[in-house]
Amino acid sequence: MSLNLLAIADLLSFSQGVLLGILFLSNSKGNRHANILLGLFLLLFNFGSLHSFFLSSGLVDQHKWLLGFPSLFVFWFGPLLYFYTSSVATNNFTWKRSYNWWFVPAAAELLGNFILLSLGTEQLFKLAYNEYFTWGAAIHSFAASLFSIYFTFRSLSLIKSSAGLSAIKQRWLKYILYYFMGRFVFWSLYFVLVLVQSYEVIQYTPEVISFFALMDFIAVFAISIFSFKHMHEIHTIQKEAPYTLSPEQETLYFNNLLRLMKQERLYRKSDLKLNEVASLLQTNVKYVSQLIKLRTGHSFTSFINTYRIEEVKSRILDEQFRHLTIIAIAEDCGFNSKATFNRVFKEMEGTSPKAYREQHLKQVF
Repeated sequence: MSLNLLAIADLLSFSQGVLLGILFLSNSKGNRHANILLGLFLLLFNFGSLHSFFLSSGLVDQHKWLLGFPSLFVFWFGPLLYFYTSSVATNNFTWKRSYNWWFVPAAAELLGNFILLSLGTEQLFKLAYNEYFTWGAAIHSFAASLFSIYFTFRSLSLIKSSAGLSAIKQRWLKYILYYFMGRFVFWSLYFVLVLVQSYEVIQYTPEVISFFALMDFIAVFAISIFSFKHMHEIHTIQKEAPYTLSPEQETLYFNNLLRLMKQERLYRKSDLKLNEVASLLQTNVKYVSQLIKLRTGHSFTSFINTYRIEEVKSRILDEQFRHLTIIAIAEDCGFNSKATFNRVFKEMEGTSPKAYREQHLKQVF
């Protein structure tokens, strides 16, 4: 193994991505969705530098099996970058099950990586010189590059229409996305040349790879600084001074809170926490808690449960939901415990959910 300048650049890029990725994944402060998405992006994006390190340091010559080591996760980059951007640019970002479908190509790619890892050295060498495999790998990389370009373009469009970021933050994040867009465009053009048998036009040498590793090092550093600043601001806002709002501010915050409940139906999240609502309102938990108490006379939990119970009452009398059990309806409205639902319902309505439905259905008929 030889630790030349190229190998050192590759190793630094990979090490930075791993350390920062783990740091964001393990950090519970601020925007948790953003931390997880960015952590995964940093970890997977910098695996390409690890593959480059194997080549530039000569490790592959000593350990041929490293040729099959999982190093490319290109179908992950676009969706992770987009949903990270969405989580920091959108005040009411929540993860939806439908988003998982965008990661199906990435999951298939991950499976393919591990299949390659399971192959022996001789099989890997055969594949490396197999024309069909080479074409398939180039098509895969080209498709993944277009996939990433599509999501990066969506990220840039999202920033332009975002009201959740200041002008300075929008500009900073936009420049970072421009860099990654350039990387993805370069990859797509390179693999087009590979597919038309003209890859001699661009010599993708270890020097070129290591140059991009260095540029990635700078870009990863920039996006990490951006996220740390954003995370710090959210955490600071949540720990600010006591409740001191003017009547106008109070009305504005309360109207925004009602919008989150009535239009966004935030109460349907079973794991909804006070600090999450405070982040969405861009204020601190003490403000929100005292605002709810002042305007409604309820605690935060009681306030949220009021909306849940009202929706349950509406649904259990609606023919559209007649095929569902009362507990299934309650869970869909935000309750995560049968015992809690029954207790809260009886406290608010003075009767059990079943008795309530039977009584009101009798009145209808």
